[in-house]
Amino acid sequence: MSQHLHLFDALAWQLSRRLPGVRTGQHAGRMRGTGEEFADIAPLLAHPDPRRLDLRRAITDPFGTLYVRRFQTRTDLRLHLCLDASASLGVVAGADRLGLARLLMAGFAQAARRGRDLFSLTVCAGDRVLHEQVPTRRDLATELLELPLQPSGRGAAALMAQDLPQDRILVVLISDFELATDELALLLAALRPRPVLPIWLRDSGLETPPARLGLAQVLDPETGRGRTVLTSRAWAEAQSRAARARHKTLLRVFAEYGLAPVQITDSIDVADLAAALAEAPL
Repeated sequence: MSQHLHLFDALAWQLSRRLPGVRTGQHAGRMRGTGEEFADIAPLLAHPDPRRLDLRRAITDPFGTLYVRRFQTRTDLRLHLCLDASASLGVVAGADRLGLARLLMAGFAQAARRGRDLFSLTVCAGDRVLHEQVPTRRDLATELLELPLQPSGRGAAALMAQDLPQDRILVVLISDFELATDELALLLAALRPRPVLPIWLRDSGLETPPARLGLAQVLDPETGRGRTVLTSRAWAEAQSRAARARHKTLLRVFAEYGLAPVQITDSIDVADLAAALAEAPL
């Protein structure tokens, strides 16, 4: 998968809010001063920087007030990736969602480094933290592709217990969202007021199983426990209806928090991911 990492260079994120901070980056900062983008004009007395006098404005001002031109500073942020590696992520029907999760971790780490942002990571399985990465600008892409992961547990207790800053951070939440609706609401509430980009890993084989008569070993998506069922057209249709109903319910919960998850079904199209990221209301 490492040969595909360069595709993630197309990823970029831009927050609607202005960020505090003085370290140079690619995001709009709150400070005014030197920069490449014109911001506004201010009186010289309020912002004494004679190097940036706006002589045209001073000549046309009837009161002879001197003005300076101020520019938009650019700063960096911290991209924090949360991966929900509970047992359901290891359930496979038509897609290797664990492999997709590794690729997304590596891709976002590479994109953050290219964009001069910090990258940090928390991988949780139920109430346990499996892996943590403190904020860094180090090249982690190859390391994350090979990160050993063993999905286990259920729920999102460890994800809710994270201690994250509230400023200069973007949280990318990767999960199959096999959570109860009230638990999903609690998780999204715990991440507020930080900007959050949910990425929903879906498996079409689980949502629309083949309609054929036979026996199949079915795994519970959240616990990973298996049971043998008699499959049929009616059974497959019932599974599909349940998946569609659950899908609508989860989207409604996301909408209540002003979020629209990026949905990845079976495989990643980086161009589609980049487009969704550019349009996400962050």
